[in-house]
Amino acid sequence: MLETIRKHAQGWMAKVILALIAITFGLFGMESYMTGGNGNGVVAEVGDAGISRQELTREIQAQTERMRQALGSAFDPAVPESADFRKQVLDSLIERKALLLDAQKNKFIAPDAYLASVLAQIPAFQQDGKFSQQRYEEVLRQNGRTAAQFENELRQGFMLDVVGSPATLAAFPSNTSIAQIARLVSQQREIAWVDLPVSSVAPEVKVTQADVERDYATHKAEFTEPEQIRADYLVLDKASVAAGVAVSDKEVEDYYAANPTRFGRPEQRSASHILIAVDKGADGATRAKAKAKATELVQVLQKSPQRFAELARTESQDPGSAAQDGSLGSFARGMMVKPFEDAVFNMKLHEIRGPVESDFGYHIIRLDAIQPPKLAPLNEVRAEVVDELRKQRAEKTYADLAENFSNLVYENAQSLQPAASAAKLSIRHSDWMSAKIAPPPFNNANLSAALFSPESIKSKQNTEAIEVKSGTLVAARVIDHRPARLRPLTEVSAAIETRLRAEQSAKLLAQKGEATIKTLEKGNETGLNWSAFKVVGRQPFAELDAAGIKAVFRANTDKLPAYAGFARPDGSYRIVRISRVVSDTPDAALLASVSSGLTQAQQRADMKAMLALITAGQKVKIRPDAIEGR
Repeated sequence: MLETIRKHAQGWMAKVILALIAITFGLFGMESYMTGGNGNGVVAEVGDAGISRQELTREIQAQTERMRQALGSAFDPAVPESADFRKQVLDSLIERKALLLDAQKNKFIAPDAYLASVLAQIPAFQQDGKFSQQRYEEVLRQNGRTAAQFENELRQGFMLDVVGSPATLAAFPSNTSIAQIARLVSQQREIAWVDLPVSSVAPEVKVTQADVERDYATHKAEFTEPEQIRADYLVLDKASVAAGVAVSDKEVEDYYAANPTRFGRPEQRSASHILIAVDKGADGATRAKAKAKATELVQVLQKSPQRFAELARTESQDPGSAAQDGSLGSFARGMMVKPFEDAVFNMKLHEIRGPVESDFGYHIIRLDAIQPPKLAPLNEVRAEVVDELRKQRAEKTYADLAENFSNLVYENAQSLQPAASAAKLSIRHSDWMSAKIAPPPFNNANLSAALFSPESIKSKQNTEAIEVKSGTLVAARVIDHRPARLRPLTEVSAAIETRLRAEQSAKLLAQKGEATIKTLEKGNETGLNWSAFKVVGRQPFAELDAAGIKAVFRANTDKLPAYAGFARPDGSYRIVRISRVVSDTPDAALLASVSSGLTQAQQRADMKAMLALITAGQKVKIRPDAIEGR
């Protein structure tokens, strides 16, 4: 529960930091955003606002990187290269522009007081638990931003929230819908199954050489290997420059002494609690009952405070802390939900207070200890000081290196070695790659376009130094080239035949399975060896994958037994007999989960409709070549 409370407290703030620091640091400021930036051509216009090709490229790169991080090894580099993906990104930019224009039209402008309030609550900008202008400016400077740019992004966020609030705040699924969907979700079905193996139709599968040749002629694009290259390249990045900066002990000591507020530990408090849990969406009667229980415990503790540990073990509904006599350990501001934190940091030592209401229920709190703020010892923060000094020096060093690096790769077009020697870099070598499937850093649109250009391939000269992300420059040159090649039929004939046989087999098995099901529905089950009965829910398991679960729960069970069929990954066809439907009353947790899911789905649908309406109210022009190129 302690971890849950902390996560809950930091959830929205973490989104603010991630969305408004990490992501927006890669975007333009408000003025540039609304006008589309300078140069690089306008690919679309929304009312009076433009979207530049550079803006589209940067947004594609940002979304690609988020996909890469979210999917890990499952990430498919071909997806962000597709026209569909680029079109989706452009559409999202158009919708965002339309929303901002609508917000401006309706004068939904963030007041300065709101801006100050948000800035004051972002932990990244705090020192000793309070907003620090110096820290604020340092964080922005480290990320290459100005206060004006960042505050414009905050104002944009406010405008988008306000203009979208009718969709996000007006979603109220009915209790009837929630109950019906919850019953369907919790439903189970008793089944047995029988498999029709591939071998049962094998004699009927016929693939001729003519079939293979016809398929080859029809699908030549699938058998064409794309143009490929191998490249040498150099990477100059700010992080590596910073790592190579030497910092003396005296410099560390001087910086530490000159910045005492940077390296202090904020006040921390240790507290214990007893939680009477109640869902934040519970009705008034349920909440009143929980509060009464908490009030009763407070009255007991006012008379017998020594019983706190005992009551925490027996009455608290936070199992994690209950086992520790209610102890939550030590924490600073910003680590707990606000009502809980406000109470703790306004209590006297050993005071017992409650009930304090939060989204988790009602807390009875005891303040166990107060650790005043203090300056952290140098040995504890030495690494942080060194890192800060390195970053500061790396800014200028990198800027100087980057300028020289750019000049050298341009002036020595036939070799990367002069630039490598000057910057003390090693020339790296890529494997074979295509424009659509390339590893970092070649998945950067600008670098890929430069490297795969006919001129670069023909001349094998250096590309210019290209910034693939903030603080990272790459220069490359083609060292080998393979033109696109249609693989001859002899190379792919066996694979085509195998696929055609599998397709024929699947079709014949499906026909046989469907015919068998029709016979079964007439009451004739002779000759089939059914598996043992099993009661299943909607969760896939070893014998029934997602496709099987879908088939089972899509089957009409008005008349039992009911039958369904589906193809399996091994090529066989499974027939499922449903003999019984098991329905239970959904519990409160499931109802709450369904309610949340329905609310979010309704919000998304409402937002989609509102976006379409607002965008339709703007004059939108898209260049024919908007999503072409890289």
